Amino acid sequence: MEKMTGFWQRFVQFITFINLPIRKKFFLFEFGTFFWFVFIGTITVSSLSFIHYRYSQLTQSTLPYMKVVLCLSPELTSIENALSSTKEFDMTLFYLKGLLARTKNTLSETLVGNQKTTMSGNVFELFIQSLSKEDSQSVEALQMIFKEIGAMEESVLTAQKRKNSLSAEEIEQTKEVLNTHIQKTQELTQALSARINGLYQDYSQQVNNAIRLSINSVAWVIFVAIILLMLFTRWLREAFSRPIESMIQQIHSLGTGEVDLSKKLKIKSKDEIGTLSREFNKLVDTVYGVTVFKKVIEEDSSLEVVYTRLGEVFEKEAGIDEYRIFDVNAAKQTMNMVYPLSEEIACNEEILHNCTLCRAQKTGHKVSSFEYEGVCKEFLRDEGKKHVCIPLIVSGHAGAVVQFVFKASSAEEVNEKIFKAESYIKHSLSVIETKRLMNTLRESSLVDGLTGLYNRRFLQDHSNQIIASTLRRKKQISLLMCDMDYFKQVNDKYGHDVGDSVLKETSHILKKCVRESDIVIRFGGEEFLILLIDTDVGYGANVAEKIRQSVEEFSFKTTDGILKKTICIGISDFPHDTDGFWQAIKFADVALYKAKESGRNRCVQFTTELWDQKANF
Repeated sequence: MEKMTGFWQRFVQFITFINLPIRKKFFLFEFGTFFWFVFIGTITVSSLSFIHYRYSQLTQSTLPYMKVVLCLSPELTSIENALSSTKEFDMTLFYLKGLLARTKNTLSETLVGNQKTTMSGNVFELFIQSLSKEDSQSVEALQMIFKEIGAMEESVLTAQKRKNSLSAEEIEQTKEVLNTHIQKTQELTQALSARINGLYQDYSQQVNNAIRLSINSVAWVIFVAIILLMLFTRWLREAFSRPIESMIQQIHSLGTGEVDLSKKLKIKSKDEIGTLSREFNKLVDTVYGVTVFKKVIEEDSSLEVVYTRLGEVFEKEAGIDEYRIFDVNAAKQTMNMVYPLSEEIACNEEILHNCTLCRAQKTGHKVSSFEYEGVCKEFLRDEGKKHVCIPLIVSGHAGAVVQFVFKASSAEEVNEKIFKAESYIKHSLSVIETKRLMNTLRESSLVDGLTGLYNRRFLQDHSNQIIASTLRRKKQISLLMCDMDYFKQVNDKYGHDVGDSVLKETSHILKKCVRESDIVIRFGGEEFLILLIDTDVGYGANVAEKIRQSVEEFSFKTTDGILKKTICIGISDFPHDTDGFWQAIKFADVALYKAKESGRNRCVQFTTELWDQKANF
């Protein structure tokens, strides 16, 4: 059943030219219109030719014979009357001779067009040639009539030659012979008349039938042509107007924002209208996808999630398999590949430390090796691979860079993919800018304004993430609680400006003494907390001693001269000392107080004994 349905669909598409290009549609429409005009003209000409043929038969095969019959009948009557008259026989013969000559001349004039002829052997030939050669019976009948007339004429001539020697009996015999010929001629004339009347009626009926058939044929052909013209005109109008009107409505709705983007144009033809409809549906899909995508990322919690979703649409919607998303830190002039984290960088790693080396980030323009081979020197050109880098301009500068890498592909295919990817990028820019601003605000609330170190709130927000990561790696964190010795005296003696300067310099010393992966936090006032990530037992004490010595040896410059300071440090290890992270901080704080109690300028490692003695200090 499905095969039959498919066959009929293909058949209808074939006879309606639904899949032909528009130019060919109109060409075939013009050809069809021309065909029907030619067809109607052909039928009309054929009908007129047939009518003319039948009319020619009517005029050539019947009218000459009818003229002969009409002319011959009164002449035969005159001959019969003359023969039966009481006049002298020689006068009768003379009169009969004149009548027969007149009969032949009349017939000759009737048949050959009023041309005077003499009584000769050519008269019969003229009669025969003037008649239709197709009707042999009529010609034969006419020949017999002429033969009888000739016989009568011969009898009259013979009698005239012997008119003085004819006896009464011979005269009667001559009259009987003439009467016999007259009678036979009349019979032949009547038979010819009946035949000609029959032929006339038959040919007239044929002419009438031909006229009626021609009129009906032309009328039916015109009717069918008009119906087909109306159907095809309506089909062409619907084939063009319906999808175009639908597209106009969708475009108008797109402009007003009231469109239902889930609805598509259902045009299955393979002509330009079908292609336009399919491309329009693709555009609607893109607009719909971009609209939904923007709504989703607006509700995402972080910039990292937005980058992840952006990467997912590159794969699913744009069909791009290899890509990289870099986040740019304008303040530090660095780049960081944020998605996908498992991919290796396709450029020189120097761009991560100096983002100005990235051509797209520096210029703020799209960079494509499809347009110019080797346009970016930092791209590691694998054999047969090309790249397109698109900067994400936020707040007037490139806040991120998206790099697409393609194997050997046609420029048209790549441009189509890039166009779709750029649609998502453009609609995500406002969201990315907002998320970056929120990150900046959040980071500013997590960073100490004086020292530039993270504050206690940062620890509260990110402690769970730090703990989970450490436990997952089965490592430990060494916590160093640091406190400046006699810092209040600095503020009292030198003022708060000097105190702030001492805190800044101390923060610099702390950062220099730890690794890049370690976290330094201003815990409050002159207290600092250092998280040493992924350490072994004893590592924290070594770093603490390094910090203590660095602070002790450092000379703090003031308006009154050089100032020397010392620091106390309490050390604990998580989860070595306790399974509770905040408990480990408390243990480090207990060790710090033990260091202060022990004379300051020293480092103390937490032990369980200190916890038991905490009530003493």
